[in-house]
Amino acid sequence: MTLGDDLNLVQSALTRYALPIILILGVLGNFVNILVFSQKHLRINSCAIYFISTSIFNIVVMSFGIPSSIATAYMPYDFTSYSAIYCKLRSYLIHVLFMISRSAVALACIDRFALCSSNVRIRAFSQRSMAIKMVFIASIVWFVIPSHMIVYVDIQMPSRRCGGSGNYSYVYGLYAAIATTIPLIIMVVFSTLAIRSLKRIRSRVQPEPGTNGQTVPKNTRIQKRDVKLTLILIGEVIVYFFSTVLFPIYSIYTAVTATVPKDTLRIAIESFMRYNSLSFLIYLNAASIFYIHLLTSEAFREESKQILFRIFKNGEKRHVWLSTAGLTNTKSRFGKRKLQMETSFKK
Repeated sequence: MTLGDDLNLVQSALTRYALPIILILGVLGNFVNILVFSQKHLRINSCAIYFISTSIFNIVVMSFGIPSSIATAYMPYDFTSYSAIYCKLRSYLIHVLFMISRSAVALACIDRFALCSSNVRIRAFSQRSMAIKMVFIASIVWFVIPSHMIVYVDIQMPSRRCGGSGNYSYVYGLYAAIATTIPLIIMVVFSTLAIRSLKRIRSRVQPEPGTNGQTVPKNTRIQKRDVKLTLILIGEVIVYFFSTVLFPIYSIYTAVTATVPKDTLRIAIESFMRYNSLSFLIYLNAASIFYIHLLTSEAFREESKQILFRIFKNGEKRHVWLSTAGLTNTKSRFGKRKLQMETSFKK
């Protein structure tokens, strides 16, 4: 067995066994994420809007992209290799949904930086209404910018590969590298600036008279909440960096080597790199958001516990209510039947 065969075997195993687990845990985790940040005391925060948006688009892209990948691993042919329309739409929609999710994280980093700014105009960016507008604008922008994929992405013969060809392979490689790198740079730069600003603000906090050397509780709570949300966001950025950095590298490599003749082994290695950078690691990142939050924030763990406790408690109450209602209906039917029998006997 050659190295190319080994790589194909590993890729098939990841698709067959790892992706289903990623799909289940990812959808459940992002759903709990939405429930946590949709609570009244959290959804008033602009950063929570970005977290909710990221989770929604992660659920959609995983539900749309992963099942088709799993189906391909079990079927003798790939739908994207035989249907040009499906090839175009799948490539376009997955790219759009991922870019909106990435943009939401990048906007959240800008939001945390704006929150700590001494400039009133910059600080105005950190508002719930502004967050909703920015997510809406980002969605429109990313549905428009990659529209070229619908035109130029197609089934390439004779290999029956869904993708670009000729000059477009070079153009798309550069585009993908730029489109992926810009949000990554924004995340790193603005999250770093936000951390520095938060440290500076906390160092300037002075005890107010009459509080026995303690700061005002309300201000402390607000500050703690924003710090906790920022720490959660930093966790997302770190994982996003390591799971996405391979994407622009591979895109640049593809653009540079688009016209270079390649042997079978090199094609197999590139196919494995493509699978990991454009598919597996990206889905893994989308599924890991909730679990990153659990690891980075004790407050988030408590909120999640309360949410899950309420869900299970309501489920138990519903089960008890249905059981009681069923028992009552049974007794009622039995009583009516007994009365009918007694009446018939009297007749």
